[in-house]
Parts: sequence; structure tokens; C-alpha cells
Amino acid sequence: MDGSLFVLLLLSGLFWSSSGLFRPYHYINVRMSWPEAQSYCRSKYTDLATVDSMDDVNRLVNIVDAGYSGSVWIGLKTGTQTRWVWSNGDGTVTQYRPWSAGHPISQNQCGYFNFGVWYSSPCTSKLFCVCYNAGGYIWVKGWKNWMEAQDYCRQNYIDLPSIHNSEEQYQLNSTVPSVSWVWIGLFQDSWEWSDKWSRSFRHWAADQPSQSSGSGDCVGMSRANSGKWAQYSCDLKQPFICYGVAKFQSQEYHYMNESMTWQEAQSYCKARFIDLATADTMNDVNRLVNTVDPGYSGSVWIGLHAETEYRWVWSMGDSVISQDSMWHPGQPNGDGECVMSLNGSWYDESCSTVLPFVCFNDSTGFMITKTAVSWRDAQSYCRQHHTDLASISSPEQQNLISDKSSLWIGLFLDSWEWSDQKSLSFRHWEADQPSQSSGSGDCVAMSRKESGKWARYSCDLQQPFICYGDDKLIRKQIAKLKFSCTGKCTLSDPSLQMAILNELSQKLKSMGLESDRKLSWRKNEDGEVFHRENKSTSSSTDCNFQ
Repeated sequence: MDGSLFVLLLLSGLFWSSSGLFRPYHYINVRMSWPEAQSYCRSKYTDLATVDSMDDVNRLVNIVDAGYSGSVWIGLKTGTQTRWVWSNGDGTVTQYRPWSAGHPISQNQCGYFNFGVWYSSPCTSKLFCVCYNAGGYIWVKGWKNWMEAQDYCRQNYIDLPSIHNSEEQYQLNSTVPSVSWVWIGLFQDSWEWSDKWSRSFRHWAADQPSQSSGSGDCVGMSRANSGKWAQYSCDLKQPFICYGVAKFQSQEYHYMNESMTWQEAQSYCKARFIDLATADTMNDVNRLVNTVDPGYSGSVWIGLHAETEYRWVWSMGDSVISQDSMWHPGQPNGDGECVMSLNGSWYDESCSTVLPFVCFNDSTGFMITKTAVSWRDAQSYCRQHHTDLASISSPEQQNLISDKSSLWIGLFLDSWEWSDQKSLSFRHWEADQPSQSSGSGDCVAMSRKESGKWARYSCDLQQPFICYGDDKLIRKQIAKLKFSCTGKCTLSDPSLQMAILNELSQKLKSMGLESDRKLSWRKNEDGEVFHRENKSTSSSTDCNFQ
């Protein structure tokens, strides 16, 4: 592979700009506060939605339920630093800053151009403007405030202009009559993206962001207002949009058709891969089933085993309950290992009791089913028709399911843990499992013929097993890459790094240089993949091939 990959990169014309970055978006129709939504997105995808262009805005609008007219959280939140940035998202003003003497004035938040220099002015001032299009600059007559000028340019051209050097300044000066004061794309900004993306594209509604006290530090998008943004209290509960690829797709399973005890299988997996297989979702269960040889009808070891500590956890895998638990006084009192909700409080109850139940669906939120079944049957129904039994993380969510009748929720008592110490509590037991009979075993295996259901066995039983992680016996090839690009390069965004890997993978396949090898970035000691090259040193990054 020595120099071929670097040559490939140069020949392919692989230049990246943020305007060409495509993020997969996911609308989550569950009401959460901004911090709760941020945590959810980071655990399931990459982060709350980041937006770079009007194309992104339109895609966000189109994924929100058509019948919903409220606002949804995106990843923008107020920061601590105020800086001058560009309307089209080019980030902060660079070394080229031809301000007039005495400018910028701190209380003036928008920038205009006159006689070859920049001035700051209140954004409500009425001036002419200049728009930027693919063919250059367009002078627009007609009095507009800064936001009206921005809307006009985005609707009819591309955006208000950004100026990065004296050549662009000269071209603008040639377009505008010398007596005209015209808005350019310069404005003061103190907002930042949850994923620390540096681009400064904004799409505020009229009179936003508000300067009034208590107007809120977090940003929501309104589908009913053409995707415009406004600031709200971060404690407000509303739906939200995540971006990135679902994280369950990244775990790689390996079926080992060799009979070992649970401890032997664990040692083997840790030596060659990462550990015995873990499962966080039904998607993982289905992939585990498909990993096992079709002709094998017995059980296979996975990484779950018994522990001595009992704790209340959620069926969906959300680990232990939060401090906002809503137990009724005196509860839990030992009546059972599953939990029902009644009049806004929780009660422990025998899992065999038949009750109505409440499911959670990623798209539609909480769904109450009036049919009375056992807790395990309720769990199976929710996983088949929705996502899982409901998890409740706040009093506001509890209020959404407050019902005078008893309802099963996703809380249950658990004493099992994963070999790799993963804390998620997703379980997929067979009927009457885990067995409480003496000597029933402390280790867990999955049955392929039982739709991947789990049961407990003696850890000394010898049977096949499933590992997860990269195979350490496969030799890795490392190539050092050097990237060049025009304009501002921001390569720290995880979705951009993934997009580059996908592009490289396709290029390698087209040249016959890659079959089933997996590409990944190699991080440096500081946790970063890329480092900017200094004039006196050469900089590169490593890409792993396996």
C-alpha cells in the first residue's frame, strides 16, 4: 500500500467543504429538556443536530411530523465567547479585518461596508445590501435591516457575502457605488454547537435571538416557521433531532464453533477480540442470531453472568434509575421484581401479575395498551411493535403516562452484568428465565432456535460462543495521509471523518485494493485524529486497514 493511497487521494480530487457535508438526521418524537436530548443523541447517535446550510434546514423541516406545529431542539446553545463570524457559516473573521477606525463597536452586532472598509451597526438599521452568488456579487437596492437582507439573499441567491482577503474586498468595492452603505455577512455571535462544530450558519426567526433577560440559552427549530430558530429555556420539554449513524451498527460479532466453558470462552475472546458478546438492543440480538451457523440448534455463550448486587434498571438498557425516581412512600417493599405506575407513583409487583402497560416508540413517544398481560409479555409486545417498555427519566415524562389504572413500565430488578463491565441493562430472557431454582447456573447463553432468547446455565458447560470486536490476529496496515483543502478546513467533526472514510473505502474498492477490510482513524495521544501542518514540520494522520 506504501504510496498508493496518498496518490489516490490527490488524483480523486477529494476536497472537503462543510457545505458538502451530509449528516443523517433522526427526529425523536419524545419530549425532553435540551440536556436530556443531548444525552440521548450522544448515546444513540453522534449528537444533537448541527446545521450548516439552508439545505440542512430544509431536511430538518421535512423529517418532523407534518402534524406537529411546535418547536424541536437542535444542537445550538449559548456559549461564553462572543466573536465576529460570517452568515454563510465560514466561521470567525480571519487575519484580514479592514475595520474603520473605532470599529467594531461592542454594542453594534452587524457589519456593513462603505468606501472599502467595514463598520459595525445595530442590526435593526435600514441599509442597502450585497448578495453573493456563484457568479460574484449583486448590489441590491431597497432598505432592509440585516436579517431582512440575509433572508433576501438566501431566498434569491446564496447568502450575504463573506470577505477573506483584499482581492474579494476589491471585487466587492467594484460592485458597490461609493456612496452606498451596504450590509455584508458579518455579525456578532455567542452561540456554539453541542458537538463543538465551528461553523457559524444561523437561521434565526424575526427578533431572535432575544436580548431580554431569561429568554433562554438553548435553541429550537419551528417547522411551522420555515425552520426558523428561536431561543428557549433549556428545561423546556419538547421533541428533538439527532444526527449521525445509530451506534448499534458499529459492534462486530464473531461466532466461534468450538466448545468451551464460559470462563474459557471469555479468556479466548479477550485474547483475540475484545470480550464475549454483549447485546444492547433487539438489533444486536438479531445480528447475534444471524452470526451463528444455520445448522447449529443448541445454545451459545454470550457475555452475561450473575452478580451478587441487585439494582433497579430499565428494560430499554438505560441502566440504573435516576435520582428523579418516583417511588410511592414505602416502595419498593419486596412484593415483586417488576414495577407498575399508578397515579404518578411507582410500586414493585410480581412480574406474573397481569396489567395494562405503556410502550415507548422512537417516533411516536409513549403508547398505552389497555390489554392486561404479564410484565414479560408486555416487554415482548413493546419490542415487537414499538421500541421497548417505557423508561421514565423525569417527573414531566411521568405526567405523560399518569393514569388512574395500574400500568407496567420498563423498570425491573436485575443482578446480572456483562463480562466487559458494560452498564446497559437490556435483557432478552426466555419464558421462566432467569430461573431461580438452586444450581440453575450463573452464566448466560443464547438459543438460535428460540429467536435469540437467553437462559442461564452452569458456567462449566462446554458449548460454542460469540465474541465481539476487531480480530487481533488480522494484520493491520497503517497509512499516513496528508490532506489539503481550499478555504477553512475543520476536520474534527466525527461525521466528516466518517464521510472521508466512506469515500476512501469506495475509491479503494473501485481500484481493487480493498475487499472486506475495515478502515478506521488512528487517534493521537491527545485524542485527536488530525493536526494542522506547520510550515517547518510535516503533518499527517494514520488510517488503519484491517
